[in-house]
Amino acid sequence: MKAFRFLALLSLPLFSGCSTLDSLKSFTTAYQEPQTPTTSRLRVITDQVVRLIPNTRCINWDLPGAGAVNSRSSAPLNDKTHNDKRLGIPGGEGLKNSAEVYVQPNTPLTVVYSGTTRRHQCFYSVSFVPEAGTDYEATSEMCTVAIYKVVKNGATGEVSREPVKNDQAKVCPSVSPL
Repeated sequence: MKAFRFLALLSLPLFSGCSTLDSLKSFTTAYQEPQTPTTSRLRVITDQVVRLIPNTRCINWDLPGAGAVNSRSSAPLNDKTHNDKRLGIPGGEGLKNSAEVYVQPNTPLTVVYSGTTRRHQCFYSVSFVPEAGTDYEATSEMCTVAIYKVVKNGATGEVSREPVKNDQAKVCPSVSPL
C-alpha cells in the first residue's frame, strides 16, 4: 500500500498539466532584462522569491522575459542569476537580499511574490507601469509587495522613497489556473 501511494505521488506531476510546468519554469528561469538599453531600474528586496513578468498586468508565465529576479529560497532549482546584482540604484548600500535589474519603461510590469513559513504558503502579485529614467524598489514581506519610486535629492544626496500606484495582479483570463 505504501508503494502504491509513493508511485501515485510520483506520477502527480505527469498528470497535473502544462500549467504546473509553466509555473515551475518561472522559478527555474531568470527574468530577461529588456534587449534595448533602458534607463528604468528596479531593486527587489525579499527573503523569499520574487518573479517578474514584463509587458502585462496579469500572471502568464508563457510570456517572453518572465522569470525569477530574486530568489532566497533554499529550493535547489530556483534561478539565482540576479541575486545580489547591483546597478547603482541610490539607497542600496548595505542592503541584504536584494537584486537590481533593468525594466522596460512605459509598459506594465507584474511583480509576483512567493513565500512560505512553517505554517503558510502565500502568493501575492501587483502590477505597475515604470516611468522612463526612474528607479524603483519593490519590497516584500509575507503576502505583500510594496512598490516605491526611489528619489535622490541632487543638492543634499538624501534618498527618499515614494509609494507608487499599483494594482493587484491576477491570473490572465486566457490562462488556465490549473
